[in-house]
Amino acid sequence: MNRRRFIQAAGSALAGTAIAESTARIFSIETPPTVGMTEDAPTFHAARRFASTRFGKIAYVERGTGDAALFLHGFPLNGFQWRGALDRLSRDRRCIAPDFLAMGYTEVADGQSVAPDAQVAMLVELLDKLSVPSADLLANDSGGAVAQLFVARHPRRVRTLLLTNCDTEPDSPQPHCCR
Repeated sequence: MNRRRFIQAAGSALAGTAIAESTARIFSIETPPTVGMTEDAPTFHAARRFASTRFGKIAYVERGTGDAALFLHGFPLNGFQWRGALDRLSRDRRCIAPDFLAMGYTEVADGQSVAPDAQVAMLVELLDKLSVPSADLLANDSGGAVAQLFVARHPRRVRTLLLTNCDTEPDSPQPHCCR
């Protein structure tokens, strides 16, 4: 699968999940098991691995083979947010969904910053530990800010970029959210 088709498939998977779940909430119906996120929390948690880094023990879930896709979650979530996308896209990509520093199951080293710059540096070290030279980045919410910093600082490590419902640097943080 080439990059363009992967981005189209990833966008379609995310949009389809969002539409199905929104429709289910609006009409108070159950989402069919084949649509939406199919994996429960205990199963996802059992698949979680840890990489020891200078930032701490980074929790992540990895599925599939081939070119890597790195899934970046928003605040205050963790890699579990991407379970439906991982299920659908792991046939075509090596899908990696880490938990950011201070979120999910990642164990942060004492005194370690959890600022966006530190998140980027942690992701670079995680990719190095996993022998991933470059990846497709998929990011949601505040993960989009980290993804944008990643692209700016490490452009050769990014094959493609897909941002969903993200703040951009001039809008982050939004003025009304931090008073």
